Amino acid sequence: MEHTTLADVLEQVRRQALPVDDREYCVALHDFVRERIQFGFTSGFETVTPLRTLALGRGHCNAQADLLCALLREAGFEAALRFVALDKRVLRHAVPLPVWLCLPQRLFHAVTRLRLDGGWRHIDSYIFDRRGFERQRQRLFLAGLPQGYGLGRAAVCEWDGRGDAFSQAIAADLRPDDPVYAALAEAVAAKAGNNRLLGIHFNHWLSLAPARAKRWGEGYLNRCLEA
Repeated sequence: MEHTTLADVLEQVRRQALPVDDREYCVALHDFVRERIQFGFTSGFETVTPLRTLALGRGHCNAQADLLCALLREAGFEAALRFVALDKRVLRHAVPLPVWLCLPQRLFHAVTRLRLDGGWRHIDSYIFDRRGFERQRQRLFLAGLPQGYGLGRAAVCEWDGRGDAFSQAIAADLRPDDPVYAALAEAVAAKAGNNRLLGIHFNHWLSLAPARAKRWGEGYLNRCLEA
């Protein structure tokens, strides 16, 4: 991707979206992540930085949230990551069945928490770009499932800045005791969440894999998601 810094992205968004107020500016940053960062899996998983996610042009939900949060803070807004317990059924048919069966029942899922117009907004509606969202929603509809294919119930991919908007989480997932971190790196350092296999965090398993296996696994997961 041509962007090298968060400031580069902010300059491009201001130039192209021409936002007239804070709300439009935040929506434009949301839309940038939605359209430019493809939902998928990378071998760095939750060790990636926002700049690395930007360079790759791909990331899973927590990496996408981390990038948007970093962009919002760079632009001067108060933002953080709020982690909710997400029902793993949202990923049914989005990842291969053997992988899905190994996932914990409740996933450690970040939504972006933003203070805007005097109130808090919570969003993860940037997961799929518009085209990918419509494809996955059609698959979900044809399967007759309440959630799956990477989408939650009542999923949306548009956000107007005036309230919450979710594509994977739902409003009921938000609890008063949800942990909040400034960045994904802080959550990882605190050993928060349960994104583990056999009690060991996915990051550690990935660190043990040789580079060739990482590339194969990354390609396999993303081909299944995009099939």
